[in-house]
Amino acid sequence: MSVVMATMTGHPLPEDVVIEILSRLPVKNLLQFKCVCKSWYATITSPNFISKHLRNYYSKSDDSDCLLVQYCVTQAGELESLELLLDETSRVLSYASLDNMPFHSPFLCGPCDGIFYMYCDFYDFRALWNPAVNEFKFLPPLPHPPSNFSYSPQYDAYGFGSHPVTKDYEVVVMKDYWREKEEERGGRYPLGVFVYSSRTGSWRHWGDLSRYYYLQNNKCYICMNGVLFWLGSYEICGDPEVIISFDLATETCQEIQLPDCDKLIYRQCLATYEDSLAILDVREKFLHMWTLNDSCWVKIFSIGPLPEISYPIGHWKNSKLILVSDSGELILCDPSTQEISGLGLTRWVRCVGVFAYKESLVLVNNGKGCEQHKQKAGMDSDFVIRSRNKECFLLESYYDEIINLFD
Repeated sequence: MSVVMATMTGHPLPEDVVIEILSRLPVKNLLQFKCVCKSWYATITSPNFISKHLRNYYSKSDDSDCLLVQYCVTQAGELESLELLLDETSRVLSYASLDNMPFHSPFLCGPCDGIFYMYCDFYDFRALWNPAVNEFKFLPPLPHPPSNFSYSPQYDAYGFGSHPVTKDYEVVVMKDYWREKEEERGGRYPLGVFVYSSRTGSWRHWGDLSRYYYLQNNKCYICMNGVLFWLGSYEICGDPEVIISFDLATETCQEIQLPDCDKLIYRQCLATYEDSLAILDVREKFLHMWTLNDSCWVKIFSIGPLPEISYPIGHWKNSKLILVSDSGELILCDPSTQEISGLGLTRWVRCVGVFAYKESLVLVNNGKGCEQHKQKAGMDSDFVIRSRNKECFLLESYYDEIINLFD
């Protein structure tokens, strides 16, 4: 605000100083400052400034004080996303439902530089979304499956990250194949792997895995040094047996065996701890954690008994862990002190994901906001989907085939 006052009172600072100061401010302030003058608007929306803001503000060492939390609302699988604002004592100050989401009930992955990958299995929509600048971009459909195959209606396994070298935002989707003919659907086939590049705006078929895996989507953001990870099993809906990784830089997949522990589905999750991949496990009311160091699993601790803890859900800043209690409250665990504290939010529905969020200015649709994108889509399509909050979202032409699902 001092920069604004200095400029408006006729004593402007040197331009390079103004840009340096602006690049260290929160996104909310910068969106307001775009209205100060044309030159500030041009500066704040320029690619060079957005990159500078990522370095100076977004990449600061202090972690986010905001969490996005997803709950499974009904037995039909509808999702509700909440934004939680927390104070320095790590308690919820306030929360609000994200009614401005581009479409209803999406699964989230991220954020990477403030961008989320969104997937809605019922509508088969995939998109990138930056909520801070109200930008949204539909992704094109996946390439056609091989001849005589179709894609299974089973959920995607997906990951989202930034290429370590090119800094391209990439989505990795692993899809299950099945036979077109009813009588040939009994077998399980190796998963197809597809990679989306934000620079090219297209998908490509990377290849198929060596065998079939049932992969669980992560409950928090797992992308370390450009490598994505999933818990997996060899049988559909089986307990976790392995971890599958995909390296965005080398485009290689790897199978990693789990540590020697009981494998209980829904009681385990992947996390990061002190820059290492970790697996969290709740058994008999004890929280156990292993980390992967030099291809070897090392058990870091067992904390407990924790009589009220139901399952782990992910990680947060300063290597703290997030758990869910039997009553549905989010619990923060500090492994270094073994201190357990409630965040002050209780929901009586299942929590399916927790994501640490920090805003950014990064554009996903060349500066076109959600409303502009919907207006553009309206010129190409006559079809409308309405979400619960009565907002209209128009389908692109390549989604025509699913409109028969609606009245």
